[in-house]
Amino acid sequence: MKFTVAADIPAETRVTERGVSLILVMLALLVLSVLAAAIVFSARSETYASHNYMLNTEADYLAKAGIQEALNWFRSGRYQAVSQGQAATYYSVASDSSTYKLLTANNSPVQCISGCSKLNSQVQLIGYGSGSSNYPNITNGGGTAVATAFASDLVSVRLTGDPDNSGTFSVNAILLGYQTVNTGAPPVLATVPVETWLITSLGTWTGASSHSGAIATAEEQAVIQPIYTPTWGNAIYGYCSVTMNGSAGVCTDSFNSAFGQYGGGNKSVAAGACDSSSTNVIAAGAGVGANGSVTLGSNVTVAGNVTIGTGAPSACGTGYQGSVSSVLGEVVNGPYKPPPPVPTLRAGFPTGAPSYSSSQNLPLSVIVWPSTFPASSYNVIPSISTTPPLIAGGPCMDITCNGTAAHPFEINSISIAGTGTAVQLIGGPDVSHPVYYDIDSVSESGKAQINVSGFVVLNVRTSLGITGNGVTNGISGTVDIPPEAVQINFAGSGSVSLGGNGAISALVNAPNATVSLGGGGSKGYFVGAITGSNVTDQGGYPVHYDIQLNREGGAMGVMVTTAYSRKKM
Repeated sequence: MKFTVAADIPAETRVTERGVSLILVMLALLVLSVLAAAIVFSARSETYASHNYMLNTEADYLAKAGIQEALNWFRSGRYQAVSQGQAATYYSVASDSSTYKLLTANNSPVQCISGCSKLNSQVQLIGYGSGSSNYPNITNGGGTAVATAFASDLVSVRLTGDPDNSGTFSVNAILLGYQTVNTGAPPVLATVPVETWLITSLGTWTGASSHSGAIATAEEQAVIQPIYTPTWGNAIYGYCSVTMNGSAGVCTDSFNSAFGQYGGGNKSVAAGACDSSSTNVIAAGAGVGANGSVTLGSNVTVAGNVTIGTGAPSACGTGYQGSVSSVLGEVVNGPYKPPPPVPTLRAGFPTGAPSYSSSQNLPLSVIVWPSTFPASSYNVIPSISTTPPLIAGGPCMDITCNGTAAHPFEINSISIAGTGTAVQLIGGPDVSHPVYYDIDSVSESGKAQINVSGFVVLNVRTSLGITGNGVTNGISGTVDIPPEAVQINFAGSGSVSLGGNGAISALVNAPNATVSLGGGGSKGYFVGAITGSNVTDQGGYPVHYDIQLNREGGAMGVMVTTAYSRKKM
C-alpha cells in the first residue's frame, strides 16, 4: 500500500486549490443573507399587512356603525316621511285606482317634482361626496327641516375609543321606492307610507381624535325598509291548518280589482278551474298559508307561495304536505300570525231582534247620512238621502240603532232558501263608512241570494252557511268588485259552510271556526280572501284573490335592513 503526503503533491497543484474554502464560505453567507433578508421582508410585510388590515377593519366598523345609526335615525322622530296627502305634490306618483286610491312611485329612484332644491331629480339626503340633499321642504315633529336634521345627525360623526383611536362616518341616503299602504283592519284604516332607502356609509379612520386626515376608509351599503304584514296577505290562511283536495277546480289565482272584475265579469270563467288566460286573471300572488300545516292534493293548484308559520298547537300539524308541482310559487317559512279578535255583540243579543225568511230590503227604513259625506259617493247606492242628521229605523233594539259600529242594526236570523228569494242589505257610501249588521245566524241555500248595495260589515254570532246563489255586491246583481265591500266576521267556534252554487264576493274572517269550501259545480266560486282556524277546500271550488288586499289593511313594523354589501374603494 502506498500513501501520498503533501510533500508528494506537486506545488502547482497545491496553488490552484487555494481559496476554494473561502468561496464556499462566501456562498453560504450569501444564501444565509438572502434567507435572512427574505424572512425580515416577509415579517415586515406581514406586519404592514396586519396593520393595514387592522386599519381597514377599523374603518369598516365605522362604516357599519354609520349604517346602524342611519337605521336608527329613520326609525326616530328626527325623520319625517312624505304622507299620502303630500306625495302627489312632491313626488312623481300614480294612484293604483283601487277603492283606497293608494299611491305608488313612477320611478326608482323616486323623483321629486316640487318642493325640492332640484326638481325632476332623485330624492336623496347627502352627507358626503358630490351633490346635495334633495328632499322635500318639510319638517319633522320637532320643527326641524328633515335635510337639516340629517346633516346634523349623520355627517362627520366622530367615534372615539381613546385619544389615539378615533374615526368618523358620514351617510348618504337615496329613496329607491315609495308607496302607501293601509294599516289596521277594514274599515278602520290609516294610510301610511312604505319607503325603500339605499344607505351608503363612509367610514374614515383617523387614528388620533385630533387628526382630520384619512388613514383608512371603507364604504358599506344597505337597503332598508319597514316590514309590512298585510291582514289579508293570502287567498286562504288558517291559524291552525289548511287542506285543499279534490278536483282541478280546487285552486287559487288572483286579479287586480283596480282594473275591473275577475275574468272581465265572466261568471263562466270565474267558476270551475282557474284560468290564467282570461282578462284580469293572474297566475301568481294568490298564496295559501297556515301557522301549522298546509296539505295540498295532487289536483290542486296554488298560484302563489305556500307559507308555513309557527306557534300553532301540535294538533294542527307542522309543515307542508303535498306535491311541489301543486305550488306555482315556493314553499316558504313565515312568522306566527295571531288570530284577530272576534266581534263583540251587545249583551243579551239577539233577544228581541227580528228574523227574516223571505225577500226583504234591510234596514226597513231609509238610512239618512250626514251631509258631510260627499254627494258623489251616493250615485251607486239607492234610497240613501244626504239630509242630516244621522238617524235610521229598521231592525234594532233601541232608538239609537243607526248602522254604525257602536249601534249596528240587529237581526236574529236570516234564513232563506226559496227560488228567487233575496235579502238586500243597504250599505254605506265608501269603505270608510260601511253599515254594520249584527246577526245571530245566516243560512242561505237553494236558489236564494243575499244582495248588498254599498259597503257593509256583517258580524255573525253563532252560525254561518252560504251555499245557495251566494252573496253579490252591486245593484245589477252581478258579482261586483271590490270584495272588501262585504266583510263577514264570524264570532263562533263551529263550522262555516261556503260553496254550492254560491258566487261569493267578500272577505270572510272566522278565526275560531272551521271554514269548509266546496261543491262549486258550474256556478260556485269565491272572490276575495278567507281566514279561519282550519280551512278546507274541496269539490271544485276556486278562490280568486284580489291582490289589492296586499296593501289594504295590516300592521307596519319598524325599518329593517333587507340587503347589505361592502363597496370596493
